[in-house]
Amino acid sequence: MLRSADPRANVHVFGPEATEPVRHRVFRDWLRTHPDDRDRYAAAKRAAAAGGGHVMEYNARKQAVLREILVRAIEASVP
Repeated sequence: MLRSADPRANVHVFGPEATEPVRHRVFRDWLRTHPDDRDRYAAAKRAAAAGGGHVMEYNARKQAVLREILVRAIEASVP
């Protein structure tokens, strides 16, 4: 991961065989076509951000909703 202070950014870098970029695209595409899940994830992100603390705490607070949606998205993408 690369970090920048101005503008503040975290850039994740993956190797050519990494599955993580695929997972991100599946999740992104699902949210684009499923407004109920998109709104639920947005609400989870807002609630997680309101908790303050370290980024790992933020991630932990939204993890259950993210995983639930991601499982549905992945299952729907498998023929």
